[in-house]
Amino acid sequence: MFARRALVLSLALLTPLAHAAWPDPSKPIRMVVGFPPGGGADALARAIAPALSDQLKANVIIDNRPGAGGLIATDIVAKSAPDGYTLYVATPGSFTIWPNLRKLSYDPQKDFAPVSVLVTMPNVLVTGADTPYKDVHGMLAAVRDANGKFSYASGGNGTIGQIAAEQFKMLAGVQMQHVPYKGTTPALTDVMGGVVPITFSDPSAKPLIASGRLRALAVTTAKRSPQFPGVPTVAEAGVPGYEVTNWYGLVAPAGTPSDIVARLNQALVKVMAEPDIRQRLAASGMDATADTPQQFAKLLATERAKWGDLIRKAGIQGD
Repeated sequence: MFARRALVLSLALLTPLAHAAWPDPSKPIRMVVGFPPGGGADALARAIAPALSDQLKANVIIDNRPGAGGLIATDIVAKSAPDGYTLYVATPGSFTIWPNLRKLSYDPQKDFAPVSVLVTMPNVLVTGADTPYKDVHGMLAAVRDANGKFSYASGGNGTIGQIAAEQFKMLAGVQMQHVPYKGTTPALTDVMGGVVPITFSDPSAKPLIASGRLRALAVTTAKRSPQFPGVPTVAEAGVPGYEVTNWYGLVAPAGTPSDIVARLNQALVKVMAEPDIRQRLAASGMDATADTPQQFAKLLATERAKWGDLIRKAGIQGD
């Protein structure tokens, strides 16, 4: 009898409690977003949270922590307990751009466990409805006439919106001044108001384009986007060789047990395949997808190298 009890105890000790107890329905799973409500990352999180809650049989809540182009939230998640109760909607800025610009308080390769890419999408070059720019050709003429005083807005330093604009500048051979905001929503507000003439927005601008408050001049992907019918690519519109593809994904703190990461991935694959989720994200200009943690890790490594090369060539400086 003693030997049997000892064997049972040994097996229990070999099974971490975090594995067996996760997710605890009484404890919410926090999905951190590094930008204010209303932007693309926030729209994605709010679209998938209810379905992910259903899959995991646990409450998934959204925790917006805006600031510093997503770096504040990224640092919070990097330092969070690796127990599966803190997740992060990862964007290119914190994981593939800022690592090439400055010394960070976290290591994008060592401090996180990739779970899955969730959506891919273009950025959209937009201008206010009251500007005279009807296409990229007309906008470029205005940029050149402004002698370096033309400006563009972004959702913050180190975001994919800044990268999209800086690649545009380099390939088009023009100069524009960067005006960073604390998120996409305030940037779009000022573009609509004529404070800043353009921005390379994430697809959260789609409803504003549909309502006529913004005018879409081009998409940043190599091919036209089905989410923005009739809108040419930047390359088609007069800047050959231009391409930027945006994405959002989900990561957990490093050290999160592999079975929890696997369960999250399996749940997300099901969530991203749900027709209503795909339709809701398409309405925001996003193409729902999912991949393996290994594939997501490879994407992060590839884009860190790609954007690092652009940053060096363009002479982009961090804060």
